[in-house]
Amino acid sequence: MKVKIGDKFVGDGEPCLISLEPGATHTGIDSAKELAKAVAKSGAEAIKFQTFRTGDADRMMKVKDIHVEYMTPEGKHKETVYQALKRREMSTDEWRELRQYCKKLGLLFISSPYFIDAVDFLEEIKVDAIKVSKGDINNVYFVDYISKKGIPVILDGRENFEFVNKAVEICERNGNRNIIIMHCPSGYPSEDSGVHLNAIKIIREIYEYPVGFADHSLGALMNYPAVALGAKMLEVTVTLDKKTDAVEHYMSLEPHELKEFVTNIRKIEKALGSPRIIFSSRVKDTSRRSFVAKVPIKKGEIITVDKIDFKRPGTHIPVSDFEKIINKRVKRDIEKDEFLEYDMIEK
Repeated sequence: MKVKIGDKFVGDGEPCLISLEPGATHTGIDSAKELAKAVAKSGAEAIKFQTFRTGDADRMMKVKDIHVEYMTPEGKHKETVYQALKRREMSTDEWRELRQYCKKLGLLFISSPYFIDAVDFLEEIKVDAIKVSKGDINNVYFVDYISKKGIPVILDGRENFEFVNKAVEICERNGNRNIIIMHCPSGYPSEDSGVHLNAIKIIREIYEYPVGFADHSLGALMNYPAVALGAKMLEVTVTLDKKTDAVEHYMSLEPHELKEFVTNIRKIEKALGSPRIIFSSRVKDTSRRSFVAKVPIKKGEIITVDKIDFKRPGTHIPVSDFEKIINKRVKRDIEKDEFLEYDMIEK
């Protein structure tokens, strides 16, 4: 099944949709625009944010001393979730400005809302897709409200798939089948052993919807096998400086890395090709061999193994037809090193 996001289709037979995310790594409208410009230059099709408007961090966090751990070049650090959310707040006008800026850059605009009024706001500014974050995948009312908008829905399938199943059921019940399910490892960054790329295959078997991969590992490496395993959408975090001492920066790609990343994904897609190639020959006849007379063969003699040899090109009787000529009688004299032809041999 294919899902349409903006003017792009996501699914089998389509190029992998590459969505780069500065959702947690921008610090306001200026850095968000700078990252959006870098995303557009890379050749990626989409950009993904988290819609936190002024005051939303306070609305979200009743307890403000909950910490999140993350890696930096100097080792493991931690900060409060409240701090991480507060940094990415922008005013309603700034969000409108950013959406228009991304539109001018030709980028699909994807975002995760965290409040009902944020869903309405994203609908107002014509967001191309809404992502339901891992923390809200079990919020049945929230998923219900989002799916009724008719906007494509991206579901974060990081943990308990019972919640994902329920979210899919809610979307379908509301007639919204524009669903993409993302496999997203945990951690900032995730450990190699925690990526579980094979989950992509299982999700593809369970659902008819496109499956994506939201990377949380260091660098870009894990995205390449994800595409080979069938991921039809990628979400990768980006930052202006991965040395920034805050959550998600260390595991992100910097602007100078983005173009090569996108290019590599496209190379992998070309290299995947078609599995049906195994049913057609890729070897030219000039590279194959045909039967020749190893010794002179007189008219009426029987063709035996000691009288034949195999030489290029394979444009005469091919060696694959061995059983059709062995122990058959020849109808005329055949000179040494002469190619055998079917009209020389009795049927």
